[in-house]
Amino acid sequence: MGQKHVVIVGAGAGGLSTAARLAHRGVRVTVLEQNDSVGGRNRRQSVNDCQFDGGPTLLMMLDPFRKLFSDLGERFEERVPITLCNPSYRVFYGDGSRIDATVDQDVMTERIRALCGDRDAEQFKPFLEELKALYEASIPTFVRKNYGSLKDFAGPRQLGLVTKHHMLSNLAKRVEKRFSDPRLRMLFSFQTMYLGLSPYDAPWVYATLAYMEFGEGIWYPSGGLPRITEEIAKLAQERGAEIRLGARVAAIHPGRVTLDTGEEITADAVVSNADLTYTNRELVGKPDRRKLRFSCSAHVMYIDYEGELENLQHHNVIFGSDFRGNLDSLFHALKTPEDPAFYVCLAKRTDPTVAPEGHHSLFILVPVPNLDCAMSDADQARLEDTVFARLTKESGFDPSKIRGVARCGPKEWHEQLNLDRGAAFGLSHDLFQSAFMRPQNVRSDVPGLYYVGASTVPGNGLPMVLISAELVEQRMIGDGVI
Repeated sequence: MGQKHVVIVGAGAGGLSTAARLAHRGVRVTVLEQNDSVGGRNRRQSVNDCQFDGGPTLLMMLDPFRKLFSDLGERFEERVPITLCNPSYRVFYGDGSRIDATVDQDVMTERIRALCGDRDAEQFKPFLEELKALYEASIPTFVRKNYGSLKDFAGPRQLGLVTKHHMLSNLAKRVEKRFSDPRLRMLFSFQTMYLGLSPYDAPWVYATLAYMEFGEGIWYPSGGLPRITEEIAKLAQERGAEIRLGARVAAIHPGRVTLDTGEEITADAVVSNADLTYTNRELVGKPDRRKLRFSCSAHVMYIDYEGELENLQHHNVIFGSDFRGNLDSLFHALKTPEDPAFYVCLAKRTDPTVAPEGHHSLFILVPVPNLDCAMSDADQARLEDTVFARLTKESGFDPSKIRGVARCGPKEWHEQLNLDRGAAFGLSHDLFQSAFMRPQNVRSDVPGLYYVGASTVPGNGLPMVLISAELVEQRMIGDGVI
């Protein structure tokens, strides 16, 4: 038999990781990317001379990164040097109080004591131990796993772990039982918003996100988060993979793909790293039959800011006065929140090279509804005014010092990255779109078609997407494709 050929549609983190894994096995790999750079959501953005991470800005859960590089005979930290962010982030509350989150448990305990008192402070370490046990039970059993049938998900051992660790109970309610201060309840539950999901709608198993932050820490890779996907692209190319930029795929057929230029490329298998619902509807022509639910979107501003921004750390979380109301507006009423929680990144605190002297590359992300409830220009202007007013209060921000700005909102996520409804986090991670019930990484009625990325198993976020590449590689081996 000759060398197998696999075409990968999309050069996001999942597509590139799959390319590197398959090329390392001696498979001929062709990656087709419609844009002029690799990375997908994890791309670079610039405004004037300021540099930004275009999408994710938090590096957590290092194991999938280390495993990918190790499986390829490399060491992650040698190819991508990393620095621990300490504090992990600064949290600003609506009542004027604040707290610096840290991976140092003793220091964190004392900061909680100073903010909230002895009872909640003494709850922190036992809480983190509970999260660690939950993490260690759930990741190998339900995340790093391909599902062949329901019994792979709901066997006696799996159900025993679900029961023991209360995995399907409500996340917000379990946090409320542990902590009495509403500020801590916010601090240890808001992480589900990384998945585009309200903690009031999330199963307890997603408390593993808080463990990643407080148990393992938040890191910064030299050169920013896009450095990781760029390095994975190099790994793939060093092993013989071809990456073609500006190559837009128009259709996927069994055994071949068609580009919008009319060129056809044959393959033994196709792996789509394009958004799963977009792939099925636009490239395969077989839309999903079941009604899938989508995450919220994000209104992101990339700002060249001239001046200092007092009180802001590298990562900052700013809560509004009504946390529950903000979430209900975002996820249930599908309205732009009037007093939104938002995230601010000031990467120059760790990396002086991202902005010129006297400037900051100011990254602001505000969760907003997806295109099911599109923002008008007036809505956007009101939202930005509200965010700027709060930022002025907390940091001395002055809108007159903005020297340039780029934006990415629901419309841009949809049009530039083919994300259905502009859902920046892909498919929702609600209970019925998780694990076995999340769209799997193979399509039985289209021979040779596989999926990788945020909207297939195990889910979104860079660590999950790298695990997704592991799983699709294992699936293809099991199917005898490679």
